[in-house]
Amino acid sequence: MKRLLLLLSIFLIAGSIKSQVINETQKSKSKKTIVLVNPGVFYLKSIAYMTDNGIFPSENIKYLAVFYTKSEVKISEAKAFVNQNNIDYIKFQEVYGNLDKNNIYKTNMCSQDFYDIFKSTDGIIFFGGWDIPPVFYGGKTELTVGIRTPNRHLFELSFLFHLLGGNQDLAYRAFLEEKPYYSVLGICLGMQTMNVATGGDMYQDIPSDIYGLKYVEDVLKLDPDQQHRNYYKNIYPLDEIDNHSFHHVKIINPDLRKRWGMPANFNPLVVSSHHQAVRLLGKDMIIAATSMDSKVIETLVHKRFPNVIGVQFHPEFYTLHDPDSKKIKFNPMERELVTEHEILIKNKSYKFHRNFWVSFINSIVAGQ
Repeated sequence: MKRLLLLLSIFLIAGSIKSQVINETQKSKSKKTIVLVNPGVFYLKSIAYMTDNGIFPSENIKYLAVFYTKSEVKISEAKAFVNQNNIDYIKFQEVYGNLDKNNIYKTNMCSQDFYDIFKSTDGIIFFGGWDIPPVFYGGKTELTVGIRTPNRHLFELSFLFHLLGGNQDLAYRAFLEEKPYYSVLGICLGMQTMNVATGGDMYQDIPSDIYGLKYVEDVLKLDPDQQHRNYYKNIYPLDEIDNHSFHHVKIINPDLRKRWGMPANFNPLVVSSHHQAVRLLGKDMIIAATSMDSKVIETLVHKRFPNVIGVQFHPEFYTLHDPDSKKIKFNPMERELVTEHEILIKNKSYKFHRNFWVSFINSIVAGQ
C-alpha cells in the first residue's frame, strides 16, 4: 500500500511539473516581441516605466533592443541601465556592417540581419534624436541643422527602407509585403526617418523655413500651438525650464481618430521637442494629423500597411505618465512648478496618451 501511495505521489508531482512546464512554455510562446532600435537610456527608462506600471501589459510583451555597432548611441550604457535595474524583459542584439549614403537604400551588409529581426518579431519602435544629415535625402545642409549621430541615421534609414520600401528603388520588395500587419512606430526623429527612408524630405528648421523667422524672440511671440520646442531654453538655460513644448494637434484621419478613441473635434495636447518637419512625403505615406494651423505634419500613416504610424510628438516620455516626476516650468516668468503629467490631466489629454499605447499594443498582440 505504501509503495502504491509513493508511486501515486510521484505520478502527481511529475504531472504537476509537466503541466507547469507546458504552461510556462505556452506563456513564453504567447509573448510578443517589440524591437527597440538604438534606444538611449532615457527611452529605455520610459519603456520600463510604462511596462512596470501596466501601460504596456508586461505579461504579453518582451523587448529586443537592437544596436548598430557603429551607432553613437552606445549599447554599453543601455546594458548598464538594464542590469542596474534588474530588468529581465529587455534583451540585446548588435548588428554589424558597413553603411554609407550610397548603399542604405539597397541590399547591403545589414540586410540579412534586418530580415531576421523582422521575421522573428511582432513590431518595432524608432525613437527620437538628432537631425538627419540632409545629404541622405539629397539636400544641402542649413546652418540650423544639428548633426551628431550620422551612423545611427544610416542604420535606421536603411532598416526602414527595407521594411517599407521607397521611391529610391520602386522595384525593391519591402519586408512588410510578407507581413503587412507588422507594427512599425516612428516617434519624432523616428517619423522623420520613416519619411526620408521612403523617399521624402524635410524642412530643416520650422521657424525659418515655415514661418520665415530667424530670431528666438520672434518665435516666442507665436501662438503656443505653433511652437514645437521650448525656445525659452535658448535664452534662459535654467535647469527648471523644460526642454519640451506642449501644443495641440489636429487629427484629420477619421480612422485614426477612432483607433485612438478620440471624440469628434477633440484636439489632444501633446509634447514636442523638435525644429524640423516633414516636407515632401515619401512613398505611400499619408498625412493623418497636423499642427492646428496645418503647417506642420504631426502624424503619418501608410497607404497599404495599416499598422505603420509615425508621430512627430512624444507619447512615450515617462514624465508624461509618472505623477511623481520632476516639477518644471516653461518660462522664467512662471511661479508655479508642475509635472508634465499634471499638464496632460488638466487639459484632459492623458487619456489620449493611454489610448495611443493601448492601440499600439493591441496591434502587436492581434497582429492585424
